[in-house]
Amino acid sequence: MGTSIELCIGNVSLSYSKNFMGEDYGFLFQEGDLFRRKTDSIDYDYYEEHPDEKEELAEAEELFARTLSRILPRLEILGFTLEAARAEYQAVVAEAAEMLSSSELEASREDYLSFEEFCSLACRYPLGDLKSGSIEYDTPDRDKIAQGRFAADIDEFERIPWTDNADSYWSESSFLSARVCILSAESMLQVFALNAANSEVEVTWEFGPIVHAGWVQREAFRPGARQRQKILIATEGASDARIIRRSLDVLRPDVADFFNFVDVDERHHFWGTGNLVKFAEGLLRIEVLNQVLFVFDNDAEGVDAFRKLEKLELPANMRAMLLPDLEEFRAFSTRGPEGVSVSDINGRAAAIECYLDLRLDQYPVSQVTWSNFKKDIDAWHGVLDFKESYSKHFYNQADDLLRNGSYDVSKLTKLIDALIKQAGLVTPVI
Repeated sequence: MGTSIELCIGNVSLSYSKNFMGEDYGFLFQEGDLFRRKTDSIDYDYYEEHPDEKEELAEAEELFARTLSRILPRLEILGFTLEAARAEYQAVVAEAAEMLSSSELEASREDYLSFEEFCSLACRYPLGDLKSGSIEYDTPDRDKIAQGRFAADIDEFERIPWTDNADSYWSESSFLSARVCILSAESMLQVFALNAANSEVEVTWEFGPIVHAGWVQREAFRPGARQRQKILIATEGASDARIIRRSLDVLRPDVADFFNFVDVDERHHFWGTGNLVKFAEGLLRIEVLNQVLFVFDNDAEGVDAFRKLEKLELPANMRAMLLPDLEEFRAFSTRGPEGVSVSDINGRAAAIECYLDLRLDQYPVSQVTWSNFKKDIDAWHGVLDFKESYSKHFYNQADDLLRNGSYDVSKLTKLIDALIKQAGLVTPVI
């Protein structure tokens, strides 16, 4: 008979394989998502009769589980967006249409559900409310009873492009899986996320039974981002890397494992913008296949270097970004030859320290001092006064204080979210 393995959301199956691993979904999960749960695949009576073999149960009951809301950020950073799901659905419709005769094709163009209609049907009922109890095959009107509430919507289900197992169902949840889950598991997760009631439904990958049966080695099931999915963050200096690294770990832990850094804890190889540009040029010459995101400060020197990097026409697996412009920087205290004034420091003096909490009792209101003029971009470059003190204050904060305390992480959160968005646009080399 063999043993199956499924990726499910609630009781709805998204991906199914028998006697082999199938798709590797470990990247959806992280350390801490490993659990033990009872499963119908295990003969517990056997282990009651053979208590000396109960240690095997620990491995047989293993699975990864994580709520949909915590899966979504991991999908987004890999490019599995709702728009990608739309494109996939449209490709399925086009493929189905190719199989029809010309007369059938003309009729089908208006008959297939639009993507919006498809999503509406998939999200009609919260997944947690679907019945999963099996309706026996000898039950009168079994097919309709097994469809449950979906029986009233059967005409809409008929307008979905073909499925391989459309008649293989025994409950509401299995009917939805058979009729609606025609896209990749990643795309279906985005579709189901459109119903807010599904946000806390668990996504599970129950691998214990197939390992227990001997079809796949336990070592094949690992949580976390795969090496080919990781993005190297290259910054101007060690301080930038350390601040970004810690911010990801504390404020966005659900995606932190997708990022690598160059010598965060050791010496930094390319101090300054010029050396970072040279590093990028070197990677281009050797045609490196890694995914790389170059991050420049939002100051005059950073803008100058960013523009030079743009002229290099980076390949799809490399991308450059400036720290984001913020409204908080549009009226910032500055000091120059003409004294103290209020200026917009976006693109001129917003180094990474400016995104930290700048409220320190021992110092006056935060201020930037103009230092030199950058002719290439026609702008003055400025430096935040006492910037090392702001960095030290940040490092001294406990993780809980950064998440829930009085330390102001509002600017830092905007920075990290902008970085994650840019990382999602980096395309791996296939």
